[in-house]
Amino acid sequence: MIAAAAILVVLTLLRAYAAFNVPLTADEAYYWTWSLHPAYGYTDHPPLVAWLIGWGTVFGQGPGFVRLPFVLCEAIAAAALGRAALLVSNRARAGAIALLLFALIPQTKLALGEALPDGAYMAAWALALWGAVALDRRPTLRNAVGLGLALAAVVLSRTFGWALVVGVLAWSLEPSRRARLWPLLTCSATVVVAGYAPFIAWNAAHNWENFAFTFQMRQHFGLAAAHLVDISTVRFLLYAALLVAVTWFVALRRAPRVTLVAWTALLLPVALFALSFVTTTESYWIIGPAASVALGAGVALDRVAAGWRRAILAVLGAGTAYTTAAALFLTLPEAAQAAVFGAVPALRAPFASGVYAFAPLAERLRAFAAADHGAVVLTDRYETSAELLRYGVDSRLAVALAQQAQWMRWHAGAPPVQHALLVTFAASLSADPSLEQAVHGAFARVTPLPDVKLAHAGVKEDTYYVVQLDNPRPNAARILPAL
Repeated sequence: MIAAAAILVVLTLLRAYAAFNVPLTADEAYYWTWSLHPAYGYTDHPPLVAWLIGWGTVFGQGPGFVRLPFVLCEAIAAAALGRAALLVSNRARAGAIALLLFALIPQTKLALGEALPDGAYMAAWALALWGAVALDRRPTLRNAVGLGLALAAVVLSRTFGWALVVGVLAWSLEPSRRARLWPLLTCSATVVVAGYAPFIAWNAAHNWENFAFTFQMRQHFGLAAAHLVDISTVRFLLYAALLVAVTWFVALRRAPRVTLVAWTALLLPVALFALSFVTTTESYWIIGPAASVALGAGVALDRVAAGWRRAILAVLGAGTAYTTAAALFLTLPEAAQAAVFGAVPALRAPFASGVYAFAPLAERLRAFAAADHGAVVLTDRYETSAELLRYGVDSRLAVALAQQAQWMRWHAGAPPVQHALLVTFAASLSADPSLEQAVHGAFARVTPLPDVKLAHAGVKEDTYYVVQLDNPRPNAARILPAL
């Protein structure tokens, strides 16, 4: 167990180093903007991701402080799974294996400790598993409250967290547990409801904004074969099939049968498999069930030949070494990255990153805005608006995306716009006829500016197209609400 803990500490330190030395990705910057406006809900997700960022940025606004809570979440998740496996099996080696299996998941986002909802989601999921096992062993009020807090954190991090609540409930209905646990589980349920109720109240006060986005706007439902061949769905189906197979082997086929793993690892992938026929599904949605599998696999692998354990951990370790190297590569100075790409051009695709584009973009837009009477920046993507805000350029969302209402609330009371710069990925406004019509309807003068072509370490990054907007018409704010 000591060796496993040491490996976890080393991985955590490497992730923290990368987290402090790589600019925020576009998604991270978006969630960072949430932390500037503390609330009990947001358009896209429940609020826990914003709360964690807010806690981290108490110490500073650098990328490392934004990410630090999520780096710690990864370590907490691995440690909680190790503790849960130890309690299930009464064997320290099982706990060490479970800890390592989760800590060594070879995912670049984990190697960077990215500030995404997944960090809180997997940590809370793992803590809830530990809480359920602890309650099963010692049915006390303290353990019931702990389980309730962890489950509340799960559903406040991702809506998919309700699959864990259902799984724990189903597990508790087994005859060996029902009489012992149910009186205490009412306390756990009370904690979950109390934690989630303000999120429901926030939705009610904001036209059910999050629920509408989650269940309607984000998804495009319809029975079609195209969904099943979408690359995201194919990736999900492969991972889900592997997850289900491993769960059957480690939780149901081998002794001891860890039914908590089966209930919490299988429900969500099966439900998402059914949804794959009518909408696109994503592989990262099952990071929670993957935590359950790590718990079961730790218990199961403790009882197999040492050669199998070493082989599995070696495969995971090789993948983690690659993703960690990719994250650490991004911390190198630009000249060093360029030298590596020049020597080995094949590394450009897997190792180059677009995170360095936004600082020079913000600098260029500041120059454009200064030349046009301090023009306000408008964008067609909320990620771009967030990254620009990160670099000191306040911007507004010009297109009618689901996130626009949230952005408009944040800019309530701002003075009317007289001069604007519209930044898009499209080479011309004609690529988006509705936006083109709105722009020409709102402004009498529409002038294309030079394209902003960016590169880092000799690798071309995104090209941004900028249009200068002047002389707003009297009804401009009705045509473009961002104004």
